Amino acid sequence: MGDDQPKSQPVVPDFKKAPHYKGNLKDALRYFAESLGASDDYVVRVVKVAGISAAIVFIQTISDHKAIEETLRELHQHQFPKRRPKNFSQYLIEHVLPSSDAVFMENLYELKEAITGGDLVLLIDTISPALVMGAKYVEHRSPEQPFIESSVRGSQVSFVENIDVNIGLIRNSLNTETLRVKKFKVGYRSRRDIALIYLEDVANPVLIETVTERISAVHIDVVSQSSAIEHRIVDHPWTPLPLTRLTQRIDSVAREINQGKATVIVDGDPTVLIVPASLQDMFQTEEDYGHSWLEAVFLRWLRALALLFSVFLPALYIAFVDFNPELLPKVLGLQIARSREGVPFPAVMEVLIMQSVVEILREATLRMPKQMGQTIGIVGGLVVGEASVQAGLVSNILIIVVSLSAVSIFVTPSYEFATVTRLASWVMIVSASILGLYGLILMTILLLSELSATKSFGLPYLAPFDGAHIKDVFTDGIIRLPVNMMSRRTSHLHPRDSTGQAEYHNPIPHPQLEKAQESQKQPEGRKK
Repeated sequence: MGDDQPKSQPVVPDFKKAPHYKGNLKDALRYFAESLGASDDYVVRVVKVAGISAAIVFIQTISDHKAIEETLRELHQHQFPKRRPKNFSQYLIEHVLPSSDAVFMENLYELKEAITGGDLVLLIDTISPALVMGAKYVEHRSPEQPFIESSVRGSQVSFVENIDVNIGLIRNSLNTETLRVKKFKVGYRSRRDIALIYLEDVANPVLIETVTERISAVHIDVVSQSSAIEHRIVDHPWTPLPLTRLTQRIDSVAREINQGKATVIVDGDPTVLIVPASLQDMFQTEEDYGHSWLEAVFLRWLRALALLFSVFLPALYIAFVDFNPELLPKVLGLQIARSREGVPFPAVMEVLIMQSVVEILREATLRMPKQMGQTIGIVGGLVVGEASVQAGLVSNILIIVVSLSAVSIFVTPSYEFATVTRLASWVMIVSASILGLYGLILMTILLLSELSATKSFGLPYLAPFDGAHIKDVFTDGIIRLPVNMMSRRTSHLHPRDSTGQAEYHNPIPHPQLEKAQESQKQPEGRKK
């Protein structure tokens, strides 16, 4: 017997080849029963509409019971004319059905999708097309504070799992007629709703066309979360770098859309994808624009410094201690040698042990219940670190190095980029343990080459630091000018409308105050 077996291919239905509803009620119900009839929550309510046999088909567990009852009540209580109207379906929408979003539909596969999506489908014998009424009801939480991106200033409302609620939150922040919402259905089993949101008069048409084509080309069975779409529409699926910016903050999404970017929302996921994304986006937050320009610049430089600490600090400890101790200042070198006195392991093993302990504590803190996680993380870190030093397994200076590196990782606003930073730290540790400073330099060159070769939806990942848009670097990059001087949108996104604000004239507040003071002094002078 041969071992080669033909691979089974997924059965992907083609809605274009599905039969159409032409008024044959029995055939339509038989078509639905073949696939949906095996489920206990599939319900068919047989009714009479103006003396004609009809059926309302729905899924009980995801349809709104109030909408079902109201529809049935209107159909039973309505006084239909003795002579049936010529366009009976249109008459039902205009005079009978309470739903404001009732639509006509003939394709039976699309009708089945509407049923599984929570809608009510009204089928009337001998009358076509069928009527679809929106009645989806799924419990969802109210908008709360974002738990990934906390801030002191700005909006404290985050997105939820319901796509329509999220679109409404964005529309509330961007109340403009040029806001466009494109909806897709992806997944031939789940048929998950996905929305692309952008400003038509600002976003680059090439970007919108690219995102639209890539989302339309996604052909999978189930879309469980936004990452299922994210990993299939980016330019480089093998790179560990985040090529989209993930956020829960409404104000961040509103600002990025206004700058010319696009937003992808997946139903059932409270996080939103912003495209394109660059390295600069991972170090900026909406809170930066609530501070003064000097404070914003300070915070951005502080994040860059924290990035260097998190990536290079443990690797530099290995390189200097094990390979090139002569490069250290004499006093510092003696202090490190004194702290490592009695430690049985080389610096490489010290770092690997403590880095592994930190990673284990971090993962344990994430997986534990909230009431215990923070306590276990703090107490566990202190106990393990102090016990390791007391036992002579690691030096006390290494505890400082590893702790500073671990804390610096989370200074980066983007959680996805913080994860990449953790991986880069391990890569640098391995490189430094093999070749010392030479390995560290070589790996840094490789990482920079990877950054320079990466693109996000056609945008260079190092933009605007790639040199093509140097003005953006000193406008809203490493330096953030006062907001009244940022009159134009960043040029590296190539927006259709580059003007961000009209020419700003600073009012003159002082003469009015001076005149008021003079008018108060004049009566006193006259009295004298």
